[in-house]
Amino acid sequence: MINNHLSYLVEDQPLTHLEASAPERKNQWRPLSGDSFNFGTLHPPIWVRFDIANVSLTDHLWLLEVGWPLLERVQVFQFNHTTQHWSSEMSAGIRAPMDQRAVLHHHFLFPLSLLFNERATVYIRVECRMALFLTLDVWRNRTFWLEDQQRILLLGLFFGILLIMVLYNLALYIITKDRNYLFYVMYAVAILFYELAGTGIGGRYLWDDSPWLRYMGYVLFACISFLAATIFTREFLSLKRYGGWLLQLNNVILVYWLILTLSCAWGDNPLLDYTSQLAAMLSPVAAMLTGIYLWIKGNVQAKHYTIAYSFLDVGTIVLMLGLSGIVPRGPLTEYGQMVGFVLQFVLLSLSLADRINRERREREEAQRVALDLSRKISQTHEEKLMIQEQILEIQRRANEELDVRVLDRTNELERAMKNLELANKELSKLSYTDPLTRVHNRRYFDRILSGEIRRAARTQQPVSVAIADIDHFKQINEVHGHLIGDECLRLVAKTLGQQLGRTGDFIARYGGEEFAFILPATVQENAMIVADRARSAVESLNFINAGKRIGISVSIGVAGWIPKQDEAPHRLLHAADRALQEAKHNGRNKAVAAN
Repeated sequence: MINNHLSYLVEDQPLTHLEASAPERKNQWRPLSGDSFNFGTLHPPIWVRFDIANVSLTDHLWLLEVGWPLLERVQVFQFNHTTQHWSSEMSAGIRAPMDQRAVLHHHFLFPLSLLFNERATVYIRVECRMALFLTLDVWRNRTFWLEDQQRILLLGLFFGILLIMVLYNLALYIITKDRNYLFYVMYAVAILFYELAGTGIGGRYLWDDSPWLRYMGYVLFACISFLAATIFTREFLSLKRYGGWLLQLNNVILVYWLILTLSCAWGDNPLLDYTSQLAAMLSPVAAMLTGIYLWIKGNVQAKHYTIAYSFLDVGTIVLMLGLSGIVPRGPLTEYGQMVGFVLQFVLLSLSLADRINRERREREEAQRVALDLSRKISQTHEEKLMIQEQILEIQRRANEELDVRVLDRTNELERAMKNLELANKELSKLSYTDPLTRVHNRRYFDRILSGEIRRAARTQQPVSVAIADIDHFKQINEVHGHLIGDECLRLVAKTLGQQLGRTGDFIARYGGEEFAFILPATVQENAMIVADRARSAVESLNFINAGKRIGISVSIGVAGWIPKQDEAPHRLLHAADRALQEAKHNGRNKAVAAN
């Protein structure tokens, strides 16, 4: 039907069909190939022409289909070379109501009448301020309507699936009150209206009476779709929890699409004209980068999100390649984006359902743990009651026998008091003992140090302290785990304690990986000997884990003098701590005396 001699002309001034076809403009026409063309953005009106010839004895009526939902105005003129006459102008476009079209259909259709062996040239003038992807198809009348039935069936299937997903997830939102479902529904509804505008069905059946929606519907719903997708991404991937550049990028994209959506109220505006196409390309890229980054970070939701959006991105790329004429158009290019939307929404819905199951399992596990804890508390309480009852029974029996066995019970009471005293001493010892390393704790250390300083000041005897810190202990925890770190603390505490030779020497756990000595009646030089002996003993430890030796060393700071009356203990500790910092600064695994 088409002789494949297509060409186009860019208007430098308003032209009629007679002026555009005039011989003096012959050299201004440029050749085209294919059946779809990308003319870019922000251009003047464009003319396209092609020759047709009817070689069929039976078909005299044909249909020209001009594609792209943003065409503001399409004018079609047919010049019959056999009769040398022009046909009447036929026009359509998003600015005109549906009843003004030559063929009442949601696509731009124009009838072409041509008898057997007649030739004609078709001139098409299109106006479109924004991106122009033009597709041209000439159909036999009967073939088009048969094909159109299949299109309507596929569109009905697409919109039906989308509507089911909307209703299903809206019901889940009502039941669970999970905001993810609400934002999912908002996104799906936005895509529903975007596709209604893109296919022309919305313009024909829903908003044909609204000139503004006819003209701005596609752009408006596209902006709302990007805005809804950005909000859904923010909630679905919990970007507020991560913060940083992920949240800032999402904020920028969200604010941009919100402003662009509001700007649609003014119709055409520079913000739409100059930025929307670039933003429409960058937003999916930003969404994919966000999903991939969080997927790598271990976010299960991000994995599902990235896979779902991959289907949509592939479908959109296939559609754009077909519209640009890079690949031949067909069902795959025409419906690629719709298939991508369906797969995306199905996968996102499954992901939300999986999220509910995960959260339900987590709640059940938390309830189980809480129940076990409650059972243990109840059991402990019963044991306490039982003990109390036993004590009361013992007291009752003791009272009954008190008169006849006063002396025996007095002796028993004395023994009981002694046992109680021993128990209290043991309890007191436990209160001053570090539960992990089984050496004294910091509180007891401070108490003993205050007493030793007062005694040394009174007797004018020296007293020394040493603070030992395990080198690179944080690294041991990170590499080998906290259980190995705890074992390391116990081993070092035991080793350090073995180096103290006198009864009055004292060791305590001073901090997380720090231990402190008190050496009464010991000058600083002798305290240095003890510290260096302790350092060497730790360095010689064979601390084996998984068949490999873990090297352990300590840095020790030592300080000692004869304290003055009422001298505060922290002066001695501060001096030892400065010496410890000097030991660390000089390479660790050293014992340094205070200056």
